[in-house]
Amino acid sequence: MPAEIEKEELLKAIRKDGPHKVVQQYRHNLLPSRLLIDLYGENPERDVLLFLALYPTVPSQVLEDLTEAYPDPDILAAAAVNPRCTHLLLVRMARDGGTPVRAALAANKQQNNKITARLITDDSLLVRAALAGNGAIANNFRATLAQDPEPGVRSALAGSSKLPTELVHALSSDESAVVRTEIYGLANVDSEFLLGWANSDNPEAQRLLLTRSKLDPEVIEALALSPDPEVQQAIRPLRTPTPAEWLAKAESEEEAFRIEAAVADDLPPEIQHQLAGDPSSEVRTALAGNPAIDEEVALWIAASNDTQSCEALAANPGLTDPVKIELCHHEHEVVRLRMAYRDDLTNELLDILVNQHGDLKLIGHLALRNISYPGIKPELIEQLLAHRRPSLQAFAAQAGALSDAQVRKLIRNDFASVRLALCGNPILTAAALEELSRDWNPSVADGARERLENLPPPDPEQEEEIEENGSQSLVSRIVDLFK
Repeated sequence: MPAEIEKEELLKAIRKDGPHKVVQQYRHNLLPSRLLIDLYGENPERDVLLFLALYPTVPSQVLEDLTEAYPDPDILAAAAVNPRCTHLLLVRMARDGGTPVRAALAANKQQNNKITARLITDDSLLVRAALAGNGAIANNFRATLAQDPEPGVRSALAGSSKLPTELVHALSSDESAVVRTEIYGLANVDSEFLLGWANSDNPEAQRLLLTRSKLDPEVIEALALSPDPEVQQAIRPLRTPTPAEWLAKAESEEEAFRIEAAVADDLPPEIQHQLAGDPSSEVRTALAGNPAIDEEVALWIAASNDTQSCEALAANPGLTDPVKIELCHHEHEVVRLRMAYRDDLTNELLDILVNQHGDLKLIGHLALRNISYPGIKPELIEQLLAHRRPSLQAFAAQAGALSDAQVRKLIRNDFASVRLALCGNPILTAAALEELSRDWNPSVADGARERLENLPPPDPEQEEEIEENGSQSLVSRIVDLFK
């Protein structure tokens, strides 16, 4: 059914949106011929003429008239691909049109053999390439174009649709790498060709096949058997090896294959066990660092004396809690130290690293990482507070087992960083925080005041009990003094 639109409205749309957009808008909701003839007769401006040259149901007489009256290359090129273009007009364009017009004509699916025969010997590479990319021309013409001296023409032919078998074979052995790249990597050919190239001993064909956006599973499986290392590397993300293939890699004499298996995220546990005892430290380290390592295998490595593998295991982000606990107990300092740099340390793990080992060097690393642990045992607190390094004293200042004497001593500590760490200790009383709030260092004073502001109000009964205990304590001290 013809579209209902006034000429002035259509003219306004062409001027506003451009001829190409309006053509698309009315490609299916067709405009009446009378409206198109009136538009041509009354408004012969360039955008209107280009619109008419592009419109698929424009009367052929209008199309012929405007191409004779207005020799604009864009208008003529648009008319050259219009299905209403007459044979005589097409012949005239092929003979007299400029290069853009002949190139547009060469891409026209409606052209006849006479026009094709004329264009196939055109002096312009652009015209012959446009013709080669036209999948509607006869196969005898395409065979001629396959012999064209210009690689650009043969490459365009390789990218065209419905290529016959003999041309696919010819172009796949073309002397030009550009043509071969097109045929192997982009051409629309039957799956039999793709499978044949994947099974061939041609590494170039196999590599270029991998540039395609989508490959059938059988083609991927064929490429997996390629002896070319580059193809093997590229095909890995596209498929999942079978357990038998993983086992073959794990038992290979090539270390690279065993490492490839060791880092796989779907490696069966039994093969992981085999690789855990591999003679190559590189293989064992690769397995230890695999986030998908089986817990039983990880525990076996953690309990071993293989320092290099255990250190790699300690850096593995995919460890379970039992494995992390085992590594914290490890006899080698470097393994425990690597555990100290994990971001998922729990109080249970810190208790092992800090209290059970009492390694001041390791604790120093934790302190410099600003990791706090309130569960430091009392005897270790004394050691840390006696150390000359402020970072270790600050680490101890956050302990929950600080005595009153230690708190009083820390309030007068020489290092502001230690007093600031003390401010964050939840065991501090309001009196201690009051004293710290008068510290000469602004950061310490502000930290203490912030804690004071956030302290809950005291319980009246507790205050009364504290006063009584305080009075009794004072009386006791006086009695002791006279004694």
